Formats: sequence, C-alpha cells, structure tokens
Amino acid sequence: MTEGLLAVPQPFSLELTLLCGQCFRWQRDPRDNAWFRGIAGQALWHLRQEGDQLHWKCSATQVRGQRPEVWLGRYLGFEDDLAPWIIEFKDNEVLAKPLRILEGLRLMRQEPWECTVSYMFAQGLSVKVIRHAIGKFCERYGQPIEGAPGLFAFPEPAVIAQLSADQMRAFTNNYRARADRIIRLARVVEAQVVLLDHFKQIPCDDAREALVALDGIGPKIADCILLFSMDHASAFPVDRWVLRAMKRYYKVRWLGAGQEAPTRTQYVKIVQKARKMLGPRCGVASEYLFLYLRLLEDAKLREELGPHCRHWDELMEKVEKPKALARKRA
Repeated sequence: MTEGLLAVPQPFSLELTLLCGQCFRWQRDPRDNAWFRGIAGQALWHLRQEGDQLHWKCSATQVRGQRPEVWLGRYLGFEDDLAPWIIEFKDNEVLAKPLRILEGLRLMRQEPWECTVSYMFAQGLSVKVIRHAIGKFCERYGQPIEGAPGLFAFPEPAVIAQLSADQMRAFTNNYRARADRIIRLARVVEAQVVLLDHFKQIPCDDAREALVALDGIGPKIADCILLFSMDHASAFPVDRWVLRAMKRYYKVRWLGAGQEAPTRTQYVKIVQKARKMLGPRCGVASEYLFLYLRLLEDAKLREELGPHCRHWDELMEKVEKPKALARKRA
C-alpha cells in the first residue's frame, strides 16, 4: 500500500464530490468513518480530507501507468479551475444558493468504460440499489485487486462479452433486456467497433448522437457519460431533478400535460436553453442543481451530507418554509 499527501485546490469537498451521486463505488470505510474507501483505476483507494490536504492510500504503485497521486488528482477534477466560473455565477438568481451550500463539489473524471456501463445499470434505480448491484457484479466477474483481498475491479469488456443475458440479469434488477444491451455493448467495444475514447475528441452534441445510436443509451445517460468521463463540460444530463429546475427557474414549457420525460427533440432544446442561460460549463451547474433539489426533498440525504455543506442554514430555511406555511394554513 502506497500513501501520501496531496494539496487540494480550493474550493474542494471530498464528501460532496464522492457522495453526490455521480459515481457508485465509493463509501465510508467501515473500519474508520473518517476515511472513504473506493475502487478506481483497478486499484483500491482510501481517502481523507483535512482542510487543504488530501491523505491518500493506494493498493498500487502505479495506476494506469501513472503515479497514484497524479492519476488521483485528475480523477477528482483537481485540474478544473472553478474559481472564475463561481465568480461569474455567485450572484446568479438560480445558482447562488447551490454554489454557496455545495461549495467544493467537483465533477470527477471516471473511466469511460466503467462509467458507461454503470449508467446503463442505473436507469430508474436509486443510488443505493445501483451501488449494491455494481458491487455484487464486480465481485462475481471482476478481477481481484492485488493487495486487497475480497475486493474486485470493474469487469473488462472481454469478460462481459462472454456472458449471457441470464447471467447478467441478476445484477440489472432482473431486467433481461438491459442485461442483453450491456453484453452487446461489451462485444462491440471489445471488437473495437466502438472506441469510447473517440467521443472525447468530437463535439459534445455529435458524441451524444453517437452514444444514443447504441441500443440502451438514451440522451440523459449519454450526457452523464460525456460529463463524468469524457471531459464534455457542456453535456447537460436532464433527469427529473434537473428537468424540474429547468421548469421552475428557466421557464421550460415544452412538455405536454402528464409528460414526465422529454422527447429527443425536446431534450436537445432543453440543453440549448441551458447553454444559453448557464454557459459552456452548464454541465457543472447541472450537478449543483441536481444535488441541491435532492437535498430539499430527501431528509436522509440531508442527514448524510449536511455536516459537509456550507451555509446549511440557508438550505434548512428553504426546507422549513413550506412546512411552516402548511401548518399556518392548517
């Protein structure tokens, strides 16, 4: 096990970055709650932040051919200079509160293969269920991590390509069609018919269209993959939370009565609207809006992340105000 200290850029919050829902293989270390334990880059990591320093431990002496601290800094988004973006939007009517409360939240740079399959797993499931399913899947089909008994890397395409849908379905909430789609993706990636790294090199909208052409990937999942693993900061995943924000704050009125999800044409219009209102790094804004709205409605999430949020009183005021109005009306 190698270890060291890494200076962190400001602002940075390890807890918010790991627990906001963008990645599924991190948790509190069951042996020491002050540390996080996760598997990334086919290595086991232990991380703990103390102010402007990050304590790290890694099971490998090199990760993907790099020194562990170099690989880790990029993985955690340390290369992103958030300060100018924060200054630009610090007085924004919509983003001001999320930026203050969630100060230090950064976008991670996950590995494209793992990120793609993880989000194909994730459709319609809670973060807790996704973490459990992916953990069991890796335990069953992933390679053991050297120096970390009982822990496993994410399965490579060649392994998944050999599975049957019946073998996979136990890990996809019993969705056989979803299992089949993941296997077919593994086969075209293994055969190099699809090169995931290529999507980093082309414009964001072209990359989304190419991903959507793959069976089992819709525009929201495509934008998650592009934002969290392919350096496309203008990708704007529109899930139900972000859609709610766009309706509430940016007057998106294109959906019909009772329509819960946008069509592909509507989706593109929402992304275009987001870029106009939030700029070329609108994807960063989407993660702040996503987590902020979840915190407003999820008491358990507030309990988990509350100690790591700045200006917590502002959020609780927003939470308690509707309750007070309801009591007054009653």
